[in-house]
Amino acid sequence: MFIIWQGFGFLAALIPLIIFATVQSTLVATSFGAYIFDIAATLSAIAVWLVGSKLNGGKGKELIAPETNEKVILKKKHTLFWIPMQWFAIPLILIAVVDIFTSLMTTFT
Repeated sequence: MFIIWQGFGFLAALIPLIIFATVQSTLVATSFGAYIFDIAATLSAIAVWLVGSKLNGGKGKELIAPETNEKVILKKKHTLFWIPMQWFAIPLILIAVVDIFTSLMTTFT
């Protein structure tokens, strides 16, 4: 399997792995047992969104093409599988919300 990224897009996968490992190892012996995955997914989504927005948020360098006198904007992209990295936060937060909802539904039934 190939992983395709541009710039620092690989962080969209690496940040959740690090956060999941950290949260799992620190909260395993606490009363948050059922919600460790949800906490890690939420923290991962926040971190991926903030880092991705910061990296992809610059204006870029504006140049004028001498042949056509048109403006050309050069900007670095930080993508994973051609998707800007901040958008990987949406599936993470959706997974957390669905898991919290299913946990609550099984608790109260």
